[in-house]
Amino acid sequence: MTVSEYIIRFLKEKGVTTVFAYPGANVLRLYGQLCQSGIKTVLTRHEQGAIHAAAGYAKSSGKIGVCIATSGPGAANLITGIADANLDSAPLLVITGQVPSRYIGRDAFQEADILGITIPVTKHNYLITEADEVPRDLEEAYRIATTPRMGPVLVDITSDLFDSPLPSEALSFECLLPRRRDNHYPLESAKGKITEVISSCHRPLVLAGGGVVSAGASNLLRSFCKASGIPCVVTMMGKGIAGTDFPQLLGMAGLCGNICANTVLDQCDLLIAIGCRFSDRTVSDFEAFGRSRTVIHCDIDPAELNKNLKVYLPICADSADFLTYLCEAAELFLSDDRREAFSGWYTKTPPAVLSPHDSIYTAVCQYENNNPGCRIVTDVGTIQTESARLITVGCERAFVTSGGLGAMGFGLPAAIGASFALSDMERSEGSRIIAIAGDGGFQMTLQELGTLPECPVPVKIIVINNRTLGMVEDMEIGRGGHYSLGSYPDFAMIATAYGIPSLQATFDDSTPEKVFEFLSSSQSSLLEIIY
Repeated sequence: MTVSEYIIRFLKEKGVTTVFAYPGANVLRLYGQLCQSGIKTVLTRHEQGAIHAAAGYAKSSGKIGVCIATSGPGAANLITGIADANLDSAPLLVITGQVPSRYIGRDAFQEADILGITIPVTKHNYLITEADEVPRDLEEAYRIATTPRMGPVLVDITSDLFDSPLPSEALSFECLLPRRRDNHYPLESAKGKITEVISSCHRPLVLAGGGVVSAGASNLLRSFCKASGIPCVVTMMGKGIAGTDFPQLLGMAGLCGNICANTVLDQCDLLIAIGCRFSDRTVSDFEAFGRSRTVIHCDIDPAELNKNLKVYLPICADSADFLTYLCEAAELFLSDDRREAFSGWYTKTPPAVLSPHDSIYTAVCQYENNNPGCRIVTDVGTIQTESARLITVGCERAFVTSGGLGAMGFGLPAAIGASFALSDMERSEGSRIIAIAGDGGFQMTLQELGTLPECPVPVKIIVINNRTLGMVEDMEIGRGGHYSLGSYPDFAMIATAYGIPSLQATFDDSTPEKVFEFLSSSQSSLLEIIY
C-alpha cells in the first residue's frame, strides 16, 4: 500500500464522502488517485474557493471538511480560510503537498514553510517527511480537529512520499494527543454557586454562541429557557439556534444585533454565557460590562475563560453537559413565581426595519421560513450584518457565515460546500442553498461560478450591487473616504458566460416579489439587484 492509497482508505474509514481540492505538481499523485477512489472530489477554481467550500461544508453539517492543495502558492492561498475556520471552530483536515524531502530548506521551486505560516491559525499542524509517520499523524490530526474545541488541522506531506510504500509496522501505533490543560473550573464543583446566583437574580439572560451549535445542544437550550422563563440572545455564530418553538429567543445581540436583544443584554443583572468568546463584536467595553452584572461563562476551551471578560463564575465544560444540568436543576431551584418573574422582565419586539433595502432580506427570511430545510450563506460586509439582523432560520446550522474573521469572498464557495452537506432527505424535499453577497465580496471568488454545476442541490445567488464597499462607506461617510468600486462588471452577464441562468433587476417596490419568485425556481441561478 502506498501513502496515497492509505490516505484514501483513511478518509473512507472516517466517513468522508466529499473532498474540495485544487491539484498541483506536489500533490498530483494523491489527487489523481483520489479522483478514482469513489470519494466525490470537487475541483474548485481557486484554492481559496476550496478551503471556504470545506468550511461551508463543516459549518453546515458539523462533520469534518477536507481540503487538498499543492505546495507554495497553493498552500498559501488556504491561509484566509484556515484562519476563518480557526476563529469559528470549524473542523477541517487540510492536506497539502510539499516539495520533496531533499529540497526542503533550499528555496526550491514552489517551496513555502506552510508549517510555520499556519502555526498561529491552526489548532495543530504537521510536516510529514517519512512514510511511517503518516498513519499516526493522520489519526491524531483527525481526532484533534473533531474533538472539542473543534478547529482546522493542517498536514503537510512531502511529495516524494505519495508513491512510497507504507511499512506494515507503521499501521501499529500509539496515538498521542497533546495533553489538555488542567480544568480549574469543573462543572461539578460549580453547581452550588450556579443555583445560588440564579435563585437570587431578578433579570437573568442567556447568551448562546457557536459552542451550543457545535455541541448539538440547541434543544437543551430551548428546554431550559422554556422551563425557567429566562430569555435568550445569541451571537452571530449562535444563529443556528432556532426554531418556531423558541418564544424566549430575542434575536442576535452585539454590534450587528437588533435593538431588543441589545436592550436586554444591557439591562440584565445575570448573564449566563454559553459557548461564546465575548468578542468585541458582542461586547464593546469589557470592563464596564463586567462591573455592571454577574456573569457565568461556560466554554469547552479553558483559554476562553477570563480572557476578554473577567467573570464571576468561569466553568470549563461542554455546552451540552452544562445545559443538561441547568435543565435538571431548573425544576428544583425555580418556583412558579420566579419563572413568572423571569419571563416578565423583558419585552420581545421584532427587528427594526432601518432602510427600504431591508425588504430584500425580509423576503429571503419569508422564503426560508416557508421552506425550513434551506441554508442561508452570507458573504461579509453590510450584507452580512443585515442578513444576521433580519433573517431568522428554522433549523440548526441553517445560517452559515464567516463570523470571527469576516473574510470577504466566503459566500459563494461556502454555499457550494454547504450544498454537499445536505442529507439525502433534504435533497429529495427540494432544499436549496441561498447565497447572499455584495458586489465587493462576490468579485473576490466569483470564479467559483465554474464549480456551481457540480452542486447536488440548487444554489441561489443574490448579488446586491450598490457599486461600492458598503461597510467601508458606512464607516467613512462624512470623512471623504474612498469606498467606491469605480467601474463594475455586469454580474448577470458573467454568470451567463459560466452557463448559469441569471437575472438583473433595479431595486424598487417590486423587488421583494422578484426575490421570492427567484428563490422558488429549482435550478442554480444568479439574481443581481442594482441600487
